[in-house]
Order: sequence, then structure tokens, then C-alpha cells
Amino acid sequence: MTTSSSEKKPDTGLIEAILFASPRPVSEERLASILELPKKDVRKVMEDFIKKFNRKHEGIKIVRNRRHYYITIQDKYLDIVSRIMEPPPLNQRQKLVIALLYKKKEALLRELREMFGPNIYRDVKKLRRWGFISIHSKDGKKKVVLRPEAEAYIIRRRGRS
Repeated sequence: MTTSSSEKKPDTGLIEAILFASPRPVSEERLASILELPKKDVRKVMEDFIKKFNRKHEGIKIVRNRRHYYITIQDKYLDIVSRIMEPPPLNQRQKLVIALLYKKKEALLRELREMFGPNIYRDVKKLRRWGFISIHSKDGKKKVVLRPEAEAYIIRRRGRS
């Protein structure tokens, strides 16, 4: 941390390291604590940092979502890079949803809620973000579909056992 005559200026290298090392998005509150800044200053500091960072880097970017920050891959590279990425560890319910979709190929989101309870929405959101599933809406009903990439991953994993 460096200090100027009147105010603290955060170490941009430290911000990069925090975002890179964190396995999940980092909250503004956590950043304020680590950077020893008032909470009210964190958003402005991060807005400036994000502009500079995203202008400088082509393959990755920093994103703000609901007062949390994280590093992610630029959309135009995601399909290519996802071929070499290992997906994050799945919890038991997520594995069961994938197994069900692997067998049935698709299911209504409402059916999944009836089977697994209300926490399924969080799991479906994560599975969608990780590229395992797609959600299609038709006639006011949401249909969850296993993506071909996930099917290929399942087949590859089965071959390693």
C-alpha cells in the first residue's frame, strides 16, 4: 500500500493478485478490508482499475456483478478456451441433474424443482454459467437441456476411470 500526501492509493498489483487468486467473486466489503480503504471509496477505485485493466488486456476482463468483482474470459475466446478448461468441482445435486439430463436429454425447470427442491435454481444457474446446460423458453415454460460439450466431458471422464 502506498500513501500520497492526503489519501491512500491502492496497489494495483495487489488488486490484480486478489482477483486472480480468489476462487469466487470478491465483495466490495472484502476489498475495502484488504486494501484498507473506506467502503465508500472502493467502488470508485475499482471502476478506475477496471477501465485501465480491461483496456490493457484482450483475452480476459474484470467484471462487476452485484457489488462483487472477478476476472473472466472475454466472450469471443470462451468457446475456444473452454475446450481446455477443467470444470469446477460439482456438488452431489449438480451431478444428479447432469446425470438426469444425460439420460433424458432435457427436462422442464419446474420438474427439476419438484425433484430437487428450490435450491435447484442456484445449481442450474451455475451449471449454465459453466457451460454444462442451456435453458430454452417456450410457451412460458423453461426447458433445461444438456449441452453437447457437457456430454463430451462426461464421456471423456468415464474413459479416464
